[in-house]
Amino acid sequence: EKMTDEALYSLKSLRAAQPSPEAKKLALNAAMVAFDAAQASKPKARTAKSWFSNWKLGAGLGVPAATAVAALVLFPLGSQMVATNNSVDGVPPTDVRVAANVIVDGDKHWPLVVRGLDFYHTEVSHIAPNGKLVRSPLPIDAEIEDIVDGRMIAKLITPLGAIPAGALVDYDVSVLLAGKRAPIAPVFVPAASQSVETVAGGASVVWVKLLDDVSGKLLALRLGADGKWAQMPVPLAANATVHLDAVDGTAPLAFATVEGLLLPPTLYAVTPYTPPLLVQQLPARFDAATMEVEQRFATSKDGTRVPYFLVRKKGSTGPVPALVHAYGGFRNAQTPTYLVEQPYRAGPVALFWVEAGNAYVLANIRGGSEYGPAWHKAGLREKRQNVFDDLHAVAEDLVATGVSAKGRIAISGRSNGGLLVGVAMEQRPDLYGAVVMGSPLTDMQRYSHLLAGASWMGEYGDPDVPADWAFISAYSPYQNLKPGVKYPAPYIYTSTKDDRVHPGHARKFAAKLAEYGDPFFYSEALEGGHAAGADRIEDAQRAALIFAYLTRQLPN
Repeated sequence: EKMTDEALYSLKSLRAAQPSPEAKKLALNAAMVAFDAAQASKPKARTAKSWFSNWKLGAGLGVPAATAVAALVLFPLGSQMVATNNSVDGVPPTDVRVAANVIVDGDKHWPLVVRGLDFYHTEVSHIAPNGKLVRSPLPIDAEIEDIVDGRMIAKLITPLGAIPAGALVDYDVSVLLAGKRAPIAPVFVPAASQSVETVAGGASVVWVKLLDDVSGKLLALRLGADGKWAQMPVPLAANATVHLDAVDGTAPLAFATVEGLLLPPTLYAVTPYTPPLLVQQLPARFDAATMEVEQRFATSKDGTRVPYFLVRKKGSTGPVPALVHAYGGFRNAQTPTYLVEQPYRAGPVALFWVEAGNAYVLANIRGGSEYGPAWHKAGLREKRQNVFDDLHAVAEDLVATGVSAKGRIAISGRSNGGLLVGVAMEQRPDLYGAVVMGSPLTDMQRYSHLLAGASWMGEYGDPDVPADWAFISAYSPYQNLKPGVKYPAPYIYTSTKDDRVHPGHARKFAAKLAEYGDPFFYSEALEGGHAAGADRIEDAQRAALIFAYLTRQLPN
């Protein structure tokens, strides 16, 4: 009843008219437009739509806050469209999202319903040919990756029997849909230094991009006649980042990009059996011959070895100003990418900083996925202090090794990384001389009531639960800012139209600094959403502001 008359007419005419493919496309587009129009009057939320193979539109709705309710609707596109709308029943208001997904496996389509119980737990069900939902046998914290030759591929976050966390597993979907037990078997078990990052299925091939001590690697896996998966490493550059860009569904072919802090992005065509074929390398944007990259390890407060990448001019000696970028959350690994890229890391600021004779550091602190699920879990909820201790350890290591000195170290982070550096400047104002806070969370007592914050309680905890607030309150930047303390003057930036982290976080933190008479720099872009920049021009402007701020606060 929420669709326009024109859309309804087009959809109801499909079956009777025996339409051409072009007419079907028009009707499907009308359904998509109509669905979007219907949602315009509802509270803002994340949504997703998938086309089913039998001309159905699956529409999944996420939730922006605990007051909204997730919903899933299947629209059969035919004469009975309105009468047969199906909402998936039993979706409680505490779910953070629900989605209808379709995984393409050769010429087959496998539809799924995915309920997001929280940020890290999902209940996955296959949609059988008769329309019934069949629960997946996977644990609710497993990550669905792909389906290859009818076998569901997933990554374990917690151990399953003898199969360790971080391993890839599979099961036969057809067996499950036939009403039988589908055993879960191992596909790939990473070493202690490894972490599976990206998985994509091709023609009887599972492509796996993984990290090994934060260096990117690529594997091709194929199921043998003995029921075991054979591993075929793809020889690519060492100490670099690998991006699995595209996979051919009809042939054992994939495209991968390799880049490093000093290596421009290079695209390769890869197969399981032949050497990689160079397709194109982007031109160098700077003279890398004058610079060097090292991977080092700091020791955190609890003895954990924390890796970081250090970029300096060759022959650099003596303490120089250092810029340390980190994130530390949401299983988001920080891998070494070309210095002029990554506007989230302020783009070319890292290059300008090194060219000026300073040091740039990319820190791989806990909370990310650099070493698999355990690395992330070590920074979750009540263990958040490990993340902050790791950052302090990297900075202390720069001092101990003579790279930099106390008060001459800048720290940078965006979003969750903005929270990280906000906490760090309060815990160690003696150690840091500059702080770049991008789109930060600062008021952790209110975060779950602002925009998408409710969906992150699996990461931080629920501040409305006293036991959770007890550990959140120990570090929440807004609540822990104290008068009379000499903090480094931070540069805070956000966007008025940030629809993920509310700009109120940045505004309130700046206002409290002003109330206490503490210096700070503040910039709020109108457009750009969570990226805080609508285009490359705004990214460049922000990079210029950050570089000017750093050179002002930490002159070399």
